[in-house]
Amino acid sequence: NYPVYFKNVPADKLPEDNSNATLWSTPLTQSINPGWVILLTPLVVAFFAYLRRKNAEPSTATKIAFGLLITALFVFVMIGAAYVSNSGAEKASVWWLIISYGVITIGELLLSPMGLSLVSKLSPVRITSLMMGGWFLSTSIGNKLSGVLATMWDGYEHKANFFWLNFVLLLVATLIIFGMLRWLNRIMKEKGVK
Repeated sequence: NYPVYFKNVPADKLPEDNSNATLWSTPLTQSINPGWVILLTPLVVAFFAYLRRKNAEPSTATKIAFGLLITALFVFVMIGAAYVSNSGAEKASVWWLIISYGVITIGELLLSPMGLSLVSKLSPVRITSLMMGGWFLSTSIGNKLSGVLATMWDGYEHKANFFWLNFVLLLVATLIIFGMLRWLNRIMKEKGVK
């Protein structure tokens, strides 16, 4: 006579009768990323304001590259979660997910708004809207590829290997962006964009 959640729990791990069990509602996880955005945005803005005062602020393209690198680092949190949970055989703490979202959000704050800013600054005025659409199209393609990648989850007996695959893919994308930085910064300088 347990709630639906406990149908996934092995019988020897079920809570004892008349004991209290604290549950984390699955829909509540949807508030983790927005919560991190609210908490971290002022810190990221203050950090770049500090760098600007010191004349050390990186270019927008460099911020994007570092955003992708930081996003790749979230994988190490999930690799830790995979090991702690014995590749999903045991329940992992929700703190792994919260920390993972925190790292991803820092990368997101360097990547998404900077990318939108760069598109609007570098696009010819006549086709800025079209270029913004291109930015969002690339985001939707990335989301589709994430879904394709997620279908591979069940194929990995050792779940940490799934996250290593994620890390390799993100690292390749990061290296491509870092490889293009000199070229991107030159174009931005020609256009008078920082």
